[in-house]
Amino acid sequence: MTAVILLSVYKLAKDNKVEQGASVLLYVLTLLMIQFMWRYGGLYDESVLVYPCILIMAAMVGSKTVFIRLLVIISLSIGLNAWVNHEAWYTNETPIISLDNAFIILLILYLTSYFIWILIYDFKHLVDKLNIENSNALESKKEVENLLHHDVLTGLPNRIMAKELFQKASSKANRTNQKIYLMFINLDNFKVINDALGHQAGDALLVELSQRMFQLVPTHDSVCRYTGDEFIVIMESIESEEYVASLAHHFIEQIQKPFYYLDNEFICGSSIGISTTSTDGNEFETLIKHADAAMHYSKSLGGNSFHFYNKAMNIHGHKYLSVVSDLRKAIAEQQFVLMYQPKIDLKHDKVIGAEALIRWEHPQKGLIFPNDFIPQAEKSGLIVEIGEWALDQACKQTKQWISEGLNQGLGELTIAVNVSSKQLAKKDFYAKVKSTLSRHKLDGKYLELEMTESLLIDNSDELKLTLRNLHQLGVHFSIDDFGTGYSNLGYLKEFDIEYLKIDRSFISDLATNQKNTTLVKAIVQMAKGLELENVAEGVEDEKVVKILKDLNCEIGQGYYWSKPINVEEFESFVTSFNAYTH
Repeated sequence: MTAVILLSVYKLAKDNKVEQGASVLLYVLTLLMIQFMWRYGGLYDESVLVYPCILIMAAMVGSKTVFIRLLVIISLSIGLNAWVNHEAWYTNETPIISLDNAFIILLILYLTSYFIWILIYDFKHLVDKLNIENSNALESKKEVENLLHHDVLTGLPNRIMAKELFQKASSKANRTNQKIYLMFINLDNFKVINDALGHQAGDALLVELSQRMFQLVPTHDSVCRYTGDEFIVIMESIESEEYVASLAHHFIEQIQKPFYYLDNEFICGSSIGISTTSTDGNEFETLIKHADAAMHYSKSLGGNSFHFYNKAMNIHGHKYLSVVSDLRKAIAEQQFVLMYQPKIDLKHDKVIGAEALIRWEHPQKGLIFPNDFIPQAEKSGLIVEIGEWALDQACKQTKQWISEGLNQGLGELTIAVNVSSKQLAKKDFYAKVKSTLSRHKLDGKYLELEMTESLLIDNSDELKLTLRNLHQLGVHFSIDDFGTGYSNLGYLKEFDIEYLKIDRSFISDLATNQKNTTLVKAIVQMAKGLELENVAEGVEDEKVVKILKDLNCEIGQGYYWSKPINVEEFESFVTSFNAYTH
């Protein structure tokens, strides 16, 4: 019988029914002990000591039902045995104590102790495991809170944490009756670097600039990354406004230090706005708004500067929104017009082309020059639509001049059109240029695209492919304001640049400034070595023309010959100029 039971238990365990097998074993063991108890010493029998062991095993198996059933069976058995002995219906014999009894009791005691030790061990193991899991949970919670309150890239507090830090500083300032200064920092040309070199370069720049800024502030102040290329500094316990101004100046200096990436050197400027409690508001959002307005005022003045907030800056912000709104209307109603400034072949005294320069004919404000609306167009993204319109109009007009050139003496003129970084960043830029040339049936050799040096810091395959495809259409490329930006001779050959436009700042005082003369001479000679042509901008007097000719500069452009003029005036100028010089 015992063998059959053990075989049944073994089979259940082998079939992965461990709990069922253990339950069967416990029931059988309980019934066996009850038989021993009734048959021999009753409540004084050694078998009674096995009951706690059985219950402990039931608890270890983990079945609540089995545990309760066994407890009830054992309880009823003990109670019934005591009752029948009390009523003398059945009497158990009192066992005689012997060494056998002691052996059995000790065996049961050790067995029970073993199960108790296993149970306590499992319990301690479970408690340790729970402690580890609890520690991991607390650590995970801490990491989540850290991610929630800190910027992943730079490790600086984020905008959520910035507000909490401000509130803590504000509570302290209220007790000590001191001001809090909030500095809003925006990187001036971060987007150019980020778009040109990719997000890895942009991220590397943000990390380095974050470290530079962090090292500048005292321990009780905080540098926070507010958004992409915007940072805020919360300053408390400041003794004077002069100290804040000095710190802002140091920020500008540190940010402007060269940044190196892929063996290239870049410089990133910054614009800073500063607001303070009591005079500019006491709420975090209010101070952010006012510091942001002051920052935009700094940016509108050319960047790399800081300003404290004043109410007039809100008017400046409203002016920006007003200009953007008017620009949208101007695009829809085609309020723009192109002016053309002649480009002169200095060797043959002949008009060989022109630069198309946009003007805005505002219905109420009259003629508006680019400096007063292009920055807003760039910032708002409207520059793409405006640039596409300028390209279309320039190609249309060029085709008309070429068609009529033999009759009016215009000849074949090349028209230069400025291209913004946002236009060139568009993946469909090549397709736009190609379709424009096709629509007006204009050969690409009559179109010149002017770009700033900063555009060419993008060494991406996409840019190379775009310019290569445009070059195959016959389109020419020139670098505008050469010598004022990210000069890198490698880019000039790599991107098939054909013209360098020497910035007007080097040309305007060429006759009186020997350093500029030397510089222009070096640029001209360098260009010749690279098989490029030079265009001198901003030529205004005859002495400068003579120097440029002596330096073998090929092309001139400026008020000495003509200011930017409309279509009819340009046609008359070219006809008379070419007729006079020949």
